[in-house]
Amino acid sequence: MKQLIVLALIGITLLGCKNVNSNCGVAYLGGEIINPNNDHLVLYDATSHPIDTLYLDENNRFFRPIENLNPGLYSFVHGGEYQVVLLEPNDSIMIRLNTYDFDESLVFTGKGSKKNNYLLSLFIEIESENKSMYELGKKTEPVQFQKILDSIKDTKHAKLNNFLEKHPGTTLFQKVSKACIDYTYYAQKEIYPFRYYGIHYVSPDVLPEDYYNFRADVDYDDEDLKDFYPYYNFLFPHFNNLALGKYVEETGDTIFNRHSVNYNMNKLQLIDSLIENDPIKNNLLKYTTRNFLSNSNSVDESELLYASYMDKSSNDEHKDYISDFFKTLQTLQPGVNFPDVELVNRKGQTLSISTLFNKPTIVHFWTKANKYHATDSHEKVLSLREQYPDLEFVSINVNAQSVPSWKQLMGKNKFKHEHEYMLRNPQIAKKLLALYNIYKVIVVNENGEIISSNSNMFSPEFGKLLADVTTTRGIQ
Repeated sequence: MKQLIVLALIGITLLGCKNVNSNCGVAYLGGEIINPNNDHLVLYDATSHPIDTLYLDENNRFFRPIENLNPGLYSFVHGGEYQVVLLEPNDSIMIRLNTYDFDESLVFTGKGSKKNNYLLSLFIEIESENKSMYELGKKTEPVQFQKILDSIKDTKHAKLNNFLEKHPGTTLFQKVSKACIDYTYYAQKEIYPFRYYGIHYVSPDVLPEDYYNFRADVDYDDEDLKDFYPYYNFLFPHFNNLALGKYVEETGDTIFNRHSVNYNMNKLQLIDSLIENDPIKNNLLKYTTRNFLSNSNSVDESELLYASYMDKSSNDEHKDYISDFFKTLQTLQPGVNFPDVELVNRKGQTLSISTLFNKPTIVHFWTKANKYHATDSHEKVLSLREQYPDLEFVSINVNAQSVPSWKQLMGKNKFKHEHEYMLRNPQIAKKLLALYNIYKVIVVNENGEIISSNSNMFSPEFGKLLADVTTTRGIQ
C-alpha cells in the first residue's frame, strides 16, 4: 500500500512558491516509529530530492521544521519502506506507524492531518476494490460494467464533496483527490476489455457507444500530474489498447500477446508520437521497455526493442539504467551459473544461494508490498511441491530489513519458515538478478546453472517447463 501512496503523490507541486529560496512559509513534520528497523529515516522534499537524515531519539521519535516550503509531497524512507505526507505552509503533522504493519498502522495527527487521512483512506479503499473489480470485470457484460463504474465514481465524488464542505481544501488537495478518483475510473475502463474478452482483440463496436468518451478529457502532457500514480495507472493500459488496435490493423492477428515484440514496438512509437512532455514520455518509454525486457526470452527481440527505446528516450539517466538492466539480463541466459547472491535464513545466518542447489530448484520471490501475490505464490508452491516432490522450491523475500520483522511478516501470513529466506542486501541482489518483476521465477539445475531466468509460475507454460525438467533428469 505504501508504494501505491508514494507513486500516487510523488512529484506533485501544483501551488504557491516554485522557488525553494523564497519564503513560502514553514511546516513541521514529526512522528514516532514503533519497532524501527534502524535509527534513522531520510526525508525528501516535494521534488524528490533528499533534504536531511533524521535520527530517532531514545523514544524512537523524530521532528523536522521545513522552511521555505514548496507545497506538495514530502516523503521519508525508513528501513526500505516509504511513506509520504502532503504538506502545505503552516501544516504541523505528526505521523505514527508500526513497521510490522505499515498498511494499517499509519495515522496522521495535527494541523493538515485531515487531508492526509482522507487521501490515505481513499487509496486504501481503492486498493481494496481492485481485487473485486478484477473478478467483476471478468464476468460482467459491458453495459452493466459501465453502470457499476459510473456509480462507484459518482459515489467517490459525492464523498469528496461532502468532505470539502466540512473541510475546505486547497486547489492542490482538490486536484490530487479528484484526479485520483477519475484516473482510477479511467484505468478500470481501459483494462476491462482485456479482462472480459481475454486474449481476443475487442473492437470498440462491441462496447457501449459512449464507452471511451472519457478519453476526450485526458491530457497526455499534464505537467502537474507527471509523476502521479493514478495518471500513469491509466496511461499504461490506455497505450496498451492503442497499441493493440494498431497491431491488429497491421497484422490482422486478433489474438493478443502482450509480449509480442511488434506490439511493444507499436507502443513505444505511439508514446513517442502522442506525448510531448519529456518527463511523462520518458517515464512511459522506460517502464514499457523494462517490462518487455523483463518478460522476454528472445535475445534478438530484446535487442530490437532496446534499440528502439535508446533512439526515442531523451533522458540520459534512464538510458543508462535501461542499458545496465539490458546487460544484466544477458548474464542470466540459460546455461549460466546463478549469480552469487547472499541470503539470510530464519536463524539470522548468512549463506550463499548456491549452497541450496543440490537438485533442480525453483526460486520465486515475494514482497510485502504485493500481499496478494505473496499469498497466491505460496499457495501455488504448496500445490507444485505435491505435484513435483523431487524438485526443490525456494521462497525469497526481497524487501525485509531485519530477521524479526521478516519472521513476523511470515507469521502474519502463516508461511512456514522452511525453505524461506530473505536477501541480505536487497539493493545489490535485485540488480544482480534484474529483479524488477516480482512474478519472476528462476529455474536452475542441480549444478546451479540457469534453465530459465524468466518464468511465471501462474502461466500455462510453467507446468510444461517443470515436466521437461523432471523428464530431462529422469525423474518420474
